[in-house]
Parts: sequence; structure tokens; C-alpha cells
Amino acid sequence: MAVLRRSALVALATGALLLAGGATASADSERCTSGSGCAGRVTFQSYGEVFKVYDQDPDGHSAVAMYWLPDGSGPHLIWNPNGNGSTVTANLEFAEGSWVTYRACLGEHGPKEILQNTCGPTITDLA
Repeated sequence: MAVLRRSALVALATGALLLAGGATASADSERCTSGSGCAGRVTFQSYGEVFKVYDQDPDGHSAVAMYWLPDGSGPHLIWNPNGNGSTVTANLEFAEGSWVTYRACLGEHGPKEILQNTCGPTITDLA
């Protein structure tokens, strides 16, 4: 009886591990610029690897997403120079299960200058 119980527990644990290992990543996330008001916001949708960059303040600055890939490349930039109330969508291609690290910043689109003091905290998400 003890051997049967132990075998059942091992089978149950093995099945749980297999199920957990086969789960797809869908950890959608978002980040805001630093300071109050969230003048710029970046969202990441894991399914399809889609970034959206929102400009949410009529401050004259562009919202920008800065992101880094697992191969060490970056920062890559996605600019939203279209002004308050606008959104820019970037549909990217990453390998399933790979990670991306990103943050939301403000910047000057013309000279492509990031205003580092506006950058919010980084976050790492899965594709």
C-alpha cells in the first residue's frame, strides 16, 4: 500500500512538472516614466511581442521605450513623437520564451536625446 501511494505521488509530481514546463509565457506588463503623473507609459504584450508607447502629457517631450534583448543588444528605442494623447505600436519578433528588459522615458525626438532623469524603473518580461 505504501509503495502504491508513493508511486501515485511521484506520478502526480511528474505530471505537475510537465504541465508547468509546457506553459506559455503571457506576462503582460507596463511601466511609466518617473515622477508624478505618468507622462509617458510603455506596455508590453507577450503574445506577439508588441510594445505600445503612450504620450500622456502635453509637456512638449516625446515618450520613448528603451529595451534590451537577451543577446546583449540595446538599448533599442521606440519613439512616440506624436504628442499628448497619442500611441505608437511596435510589433516585434522575439523567440518564444526569450526575455526583454525595458523602461519608459521622455526625450527630445529631433536630436534623439533621452532625458535620463525621466526614466522609470526597468522591468524584464517574457516573450
